Order: sequence, then structure tokens, then C-alpha cells
Amino acid sequence: MKVTQSAKEKTKIKILQSAVDLIIEKGFDNASLREMAKNAGVSNPTIYNYFPSKEKLLYGYIEQKHSEAIAAIHTIEDFHTYTLREQLQTLMETELELYLEDREFIVQIYEMAFHSSAVRVEDIYATKASFVEIVTEMMEIAIESGEIEEPPFKNYLPQLFWDYYIAVVAYWVKDESESFENTTQFIDHSMGVLEAVLHSQVLNRASDLGHFMVKTHLLSALERYTAPKRGLDSIKRKLKGLMDA
Repeated sequence: MKVTQSAKEKTKIKILQSAVDLIIEKGFDNASLREMAKNAGVSNPTIYNYFPSKEKLLYGYIEQKHSEAIAAIHTIEDFHTYTLREQLQTLMETELELYLEDREFIVQIYEMAFHSSAVRVEDIYATKASFVEIVTEMMEIAIESGEIEEPPFKNYLPQLFWDYYIAVVAYWVKDESESFENTTQFIDHSMGVLEAVLHSQVLNRASDLGHFMVKTHLLSALERYTAPKRGLDSIKRKLKGLMDA
């Protein structure tokens, strides 16, 4: 009998929750995939089919929370009427709310990512695709509606917002204020700065200045550079590519 996609998704979620509970109880190093399979009520081959290693399971958990957060904001009836700032802020706050019940687990991931070699930050970054995709979509809608002007380096801004999101999670992990009020204030104030920048001409003016400096000074200096022609042409193409971005 063929297993449906819905059944597979339910099994994956069951495995992830079992893993989270076990890691909170015993720690990442002491919790085994076999124990997680037993707690989830699945066979050993099944859990290895979903997650070949404990590290893959961690990344699977993060991706699952991204999916749940995106699904949650799509259920907000008037979400399309929110400003770009409100949409981005809602996305981040929804993710943190989903993390809250597993906070001890998130703390372990943070400690491993930044203070040990068990989990690498760059591997966590590999889970960002769905997050960056929804942020890109929000920005495109804001530009098309005229809420903000198209900023320079538009394609890089969702990636930078992911970096900002990681910083927010790191702040939240260390936040000991009541009801994480400090995190709320941090998000509110920093998003206010982002909103002000996107609604101003700061990015465009900075981009204009950068283009001027590259075109007028750097490229002309490269023309006189004594490096091999092939290497020089490659550098110039990359600089011009950045100018056209």
C-alpha cells in the first residue's frame, strides 16, 4: 500500500517532536536516533529514511518551523493589508512563538552552533530557502504596490534579513526578561530602523555613491594595474556585475 504525502508529513512531525522531547531530556549527545524512533513509534529504518543523522534532524526541525510559520501567517485573513514592516515582524514573531514550547531545545541548537563543532552555523543557513522566499515575495508586493521604491541590491536584502532573523533568535535565546519583553522591544526598534531606511533614499544615495566611486576611480585604477589581462578582465566583470545589480 502506497503511503500518502499527508501520512509521510505526519510521521515526520511525530519523529521531530519525539526527537525534541528526548534531546531536551537527555541532551543532544546522549539521545540516539534509535531511542527517538522508539518514542515516536516507528521502526529504525523509518527514522533513518527521514533523517540519516541527528544533525539532519536538527535542520529538518528548523525547516518544519519555517513551514509552520508561513502557513500560520497565511491564515491571517487581512494579512495582505499589513505594511511590509508588519508582515516581516509578524513572520519573525510567529517563528519565535513556535519555538517557545521547545525553547530548551533551541538553546541547545544555539550553543552547538556557536560554541561547538557538532552543528555548524553555515548548515543552519542551508535551511533558509523557504524563509528567504516568503520575505522576497513580501518585498516584491510592497514594491509593486508602491509602498516602497525598489531598493538597490534588492536580491540581496532578503538574505540580509535572514541574517537579522538569526541575530533575533540569538538575542531571544539569551533573553531573561519577563515574557521576553526585551526581545519584543529589540524587534520593534530594529524593525523601525529598517522601515525608516526602506522608506528613505539612504540606500539609493549610498548606491549612487558606490557606483560613482567604482566607475570613476576603481575601474580606471584597474586599467593601469599590471596584473595579467585575464585576471583583470575577470575583476572588472565582477565589479560591473555588482554595479548593475
